Amino acid sequence: MSNGNVFWTSPAWFIPVALMASFTLIEGIHVSQHSKYCKTEAQWMNDKGMEYDRESSVD
Repeated sequence: MSNGNVFWTSPAWFIPVALMASFTLIEGIHVSQHSKYCKTEAQWMNDKGMEYDRESSVD
């Protein structure tokens, strides 16, 4: 076995790359579906019975 094959079969790089690829896929799906499934601050406050005031919100 040559040194090149050790690199490609080593879990030392495969596991982090697989984790980052999974994270990127999940975040991509989240961003593409964000407006459909995620609430705005105003919607959260309305659910709690509070009044949303844009002027008091600090970004």
